[in-house]
Amino acid sequence: MNYPKRFSIGKMYQREKGIYLKDKKCTSSSGGEQTKYEIDYTNQGVKLQDVELATFYLKNGLPYRGLKATDDIPANFLLVQVPRQLIISSRTAFQSSQKAFYFKHRDFFLDHEEGEEHTIMAFLIMNKREGIQSKYYRFIAQLPVDVNMLIFWSEDKLKLLQDESLIQKVHKKKEEYDQTYQVFKDIMNATEDEFQWAYSNLYTRDFGHNLKYKSMIPFCEFFNHECVDVHIALLQKNEIKEQQDQILINSCNHNGKKGKKAKKQKGGFYAEEELQSVQSSSDSDNSLDLDQNESDLDDFIADQIIEWASKNELEEETFLVLKDYVLCNVKAQYTQETVQIDRNETKKIMNWIDDEDFDYFCISSQKTENFKKGAQVYFNYGRLSNRELLLRYGIAIERNKYDHVYLRINTKELLKRRVMRVFQKQFLSIKLKYTEFPFALLKFSKAIKESENQDYYDLQNVLKTIDIQTELKGLTKSIELLQQFKAEFKEDLSKGDLLLKDKQLDYDEYFALVYRLEKQRILQHNIILLQLAREILLDPERLEYTCSSYESSQYQYTYRIILKKYLEQILIQ
Repeated sequence: MNYPKRFSIGKMYQREKGIYLKDKKCTSSSGGEQTKYEIDYTNQGVKLQDVELATFYLKNGLPYRGLKATDDIPANFLLVQVPRQLIISSRTAFQSSQKAFYFKHRDFFLDHEEGEEHTIMAFLIMNKREGIQSKYYRFIAQLPVDVNMLIFWSEDKLKLLQDESLIQKVHKKKEEYDQTYQVFKDIMNATEDEFQWAYSNLYTRDFGHNLKYKSMIPFCEFFNHECVDVHIALLQKNEIKEQQDQILINSCNHNGKKGKKAKKQKGGFYAEEELQSVQSSSDSDNSLDLDQNESDLDDFIADQIIEWASKNELEEETFLVLKDYVLCNVKAQYTQETVQIDRNETKKIMNWIDDEDFDYFCISSQKTENFKKGAQVYFNYGRLSNRELLLRYGIAIERNKYDHVYLRINTKELLKRRVMRVFQKQFLSIKLKYTEFPFALLKFSKAIKESENQDYYDLQNVLKTIDIQTELKGLTKSIELLQQFKAEFKEDLSKGDLLLKDKQLDYDEYFALVYRLEKQRILQHNIILLQLAREILLDPERLEYTCSSYESSQYQYTYRIILKKYLEQILIQ
């Protein structure tokens, strides 16, 4: 495969998966309720532009619904337009004929921290009971019955994830689910099937994080997630006209793209655009906290440093390093997390009086997204790891650039017992990502090597890049640790496609397999990064420009971007 320059990990995976290419196996939906649903909402003002409902298939043949491009779709294109009045929000529910019911149980609807969610779920159940008499019959009828979120997986299926921390979080959410269902059962005699249907459809189809209220949007729920630049646009009537005019202009220029020519790189190691494509990524699941007996690397090292410093006379330079590290890396992080927690705990008071301040809810492709005719058209739910996708939607995707894996390390097994420390937690969790060099793992590995033949490790050798020999030891130990973790998985990553084609797999088993395979892919990605870094350090002349057996065209244009920060530190030394 030919990989162009300035090629981020995300673009690389998009091409490998053929995100924008025609899906030859998909089938268009025709006849039945889906067509009536489309006709009904089109008559009410919904516009689908060059997309239609279709059935797609997982690698093993399991079907799922989505939206297919009926023509080549250029960049900056409005795909779906939904008038504001067709949105089903918590305000819609509260302002309905059931307002008295919500006031009667205001402690559960109006005054509860999850009151918005409760309001919509009750509204869905009531309208489902009304059947064809409901104003929202077409919308209700097309909602799936069997959305299998992670909290509905059996214990045997959960074990397939090989993630005890995630399973514990699922158990906690299941307890909350059961408590909420009991209230619904008491106040409106909801059956378990009714509640599960309303709960799963709301939480997997809520667009409320972009709006004033929790909301469900007709047709937009058919967009499946991928790491693409397709997002929400909230527009007024006059803006719709401007967008349509721009679309016409874009269509005329579609076959002849215009833009600035890439500047030739005069010197240095990387182009600025390359670096930006990596630096722009961020995590979405900070809510998936570490377990009580775990700590992250900054807390772990800080605790060890403080104990070591209290029992050793420090030179001024070493003391300043310690002070800067603790204040900048640990205290700042603690302050930031505290502010975030306080913000999250601030209760949202609902009045359901103010309406949304837009006319149309739209889904729009952005700068560089060009879906070919017959391709599945995706929407970006956010920067979600597979862990978060599983927890929210019961799915996992291959080659997810926002994915990461936690290494859960038993510190007592790796650090010498004689090393003085006040750290009381047994386990250390280190996050590995696609888009960053594993600095935390390297620091920990250097601490292991430094403490092998002495009662303590040198603070500066662990936290800073001092000499190449220390770095080589840390890189070698890091590779060894990752290879040990990778060996815990029974599946062969190189045979991933073949394993996923097993027709005996159901949906849960399929996505659990994807989750395990993608964990391995992240480990392998970081192993290659560390191996490449080690080979470069063994040959200092290659620091200016790297080329090794690990550098296929993929690594030449992508991996070296991620190595930039680390190699620059080496060059300085």
